[in-house]
Amino acid sequence: MRNIVILTVCAALAAACATAPSSANPVTPSPPGTPPATGPTASAAPAAGTSPTAAGGCGETPVREGRPPDWATVNAPGTRFVVGREGDVLGYLFTRKLRAGKPTNPYNKILWYVRLPRGTDDLRYEGRPRGRSEPVVQGSFPPNSGPGEIYPSSIDVPAPGCWTFELTWGRNHDTIDLLYQR
Repeated sequence: MRNIVILTVCAALAAACATAPSSANPVTPSPPGTPPATGPTASAAPAAGTSPTAAGGCGETPVREGRPPDWATVNAPGTRFVVGREGDVLGYLFTRKLRAGKPTNPYNKILWYVRLPRGTDDLRYEGRPRGRSEPVVQGSFPPNSGPGEIYPSSIDVPAPGCWTFELTWGRNHDTIDLLYQR
């Protein structure tokens, strides 16, 4: 009897694995001149693979439009967004193009939404041109906005190109690539 139960469980598991949908997300190619991707590919972002891509992505982070993952919904219909490699941070992009320097009208406004609770932790960031190891820009944003797990921000960089940002809040971490233009 015990062997029959074990065989039944094994058969059920095999059938479930054979019919499970693939969770692979396509990666948008980097613009010309961008170093090749290294490390993990964009994945783990719930629903990000089902949102159509839009122009403006770089590295391992495509820009998306449409419905964001359920955990990151705010009253911002039609706002383009990017999702971190681990799927734990989402950035709503409130400008069509992020611009290098210190632009005004519009600013480089990004509303960060974190999937994991922020508690009283600031959102810290370090940014570097893609493919480089030393941070060029860094800073933090306080957890003083709502509703939800949000951090309003404006992040400026000194030069155009594809920039990689390491984002940390408490013990949580995610990585995102953003394209800054002239």
